[in-house]
Amino acid sequence: MKKQLLALFLVLVLSISLVGCKSKPVDNNEIVDEVGEVKEDEILTEITESTEVVFWHAMSGSNEEALVNLADKFMDENPNIKINLQFQGNYRELFEKLMAAAKANQLPTMTQIYSNRLSWYVEKGLVENLNPYMENEKVGLSKEELADYPALFLDDGIWNGNQYAMPFNKSQMVLYYNVDMFEEAGVEVPKTWEEWKVAAEKLTKDTDGDGEPDIYGLVFANNISTDIAPWLKQAGGMTMSEETNELYFDTPETEEAIEFLNGLIQSKVARTAGEDKYANVPVSQGRAAMCVASTSAISTIEKSTLEGINIFAAPLPGHKTNDQLYYGTNVAVYNTGTPEEKLGAWLFSKFLSTPENTAYLAQETGYLPARYSAREIPEYKAYLESAPIKAVGLESFDIGFQGTRNIGGINALDVLGEELDLVFAGEKSVPDALKDAQERGTRALEEARKN
Repeated sequence: MKKQLLALFLVLVLSISLVGCKSKPVDNNEIVDEVGEVKEDEILTEITESTEVVFWHAMSGSNEEALVNLADKFMDENPNIKINLQFQGNYRELFEKLMAAAKANQLPTMTQIYSNRLSWYVEKGLVENLNPYMENEKVGLSKEELADYPALFLDDGIWNGNQYAMPFNKSQMVLYYNVDMFEEAGVEVPKTWEEWKVAAEKLTKDTDGDGEPDIYGLVFANNISTDIAPWLKQAGGMTMSEETNELYFDTPETEEAIEFLNGLIQSKVARTAGEDKYANVPVSQGRAAMCVASTSAISTIEKSTLEGINIFAAPLPGHKTNDQLYYGTNVAVYNTGTPEEKLGAWLFSKFLSTPENTAYLAQETGYLPARYSAREIPEYKAYLESAPIKAVGLESFDIGFQGTRNIGGINALDVLGEELDLVFAGEKSVPDALKDAQERGTRALEEARKN
């Protein structure tokens, strides 16, 4: 008894001294036992009774079929766990339903989600920290397995050192180009901004002499601000700070990037998709030589490209740096479930990203695998050999990055997009637009963070 009282006294003294020093609070995944030792939270490591895991997702068509096949395979291997896949519509509909479910305390066990959406749930303390599962000898991942994940994919699910999401379906922003147009013009695939500008100029054609291009050198997406990050980063800047929530719209680096893009548009060697809706459409129809789009568009491009048009892809041309933008969703587990449900969700998350399963998902959907070793899976290797364009997204993992995850960051980028539309239309100067985007975007971000 005396020893127990002494131990309790020492713990209290230690707690008071830590508060006095304004130390950071003890991690929620660590507890202090009666003798003052720190140990990891205990987690369930085995499911012995029937458990249902509800998984909300936005995978439709053949993508959903692939997910169903993986869920069936998982349930065959884990008969006590039922994976209840629930399609929620497109991404926007999924995220709206998740927000409503959170406010009604009715979240699913797990979900497919972008990290810039997950940030809100992490801040509200609604997401399960996966570290105890990952580090557990029985149900976790070995050091070798962890090293098999590209760092940029794992990092996208980490907040304050804790893993809150696992990689799921990923893609890269790349440059698609018409191979025959390049060969006819004697143009090499551009690797720098300057080479890109020259290529766009050479490939733009005004065949009827009316002063308007019939074939554009380059096409960008309509919502260019959403994925503006690679050009800002290649110019030495960034969109915003996750640590301070400060926007970097009105900076020399951002101005340099926007002046470059706007210069292409004002000189009529580039345009946004406009009525085509998607940047790849005019390239697939022979009305443009290049476009910027996601690798997830490859299957659409293959199906829609007119006969006789040969399209390939390459990483985006670089500038001061050669950073490449990757994006895509992760899988997160909410902490509102039972220990059995959370373990089942973790096991399914891990299952989805094994080399074999992530390779299967990539092969069936056109997304990129979440593991380096997936490309060595025989079926996936044969798949890449049959269509080399699908291997392009695998080349830049080590120089890749994913966008910032600020709460309200999407709102701020939408404001930037409104200002850029005015710039591209010739109605506003770049400096004025960026100044206004900085002010309006900051207000939009701050307003979003109040919700």
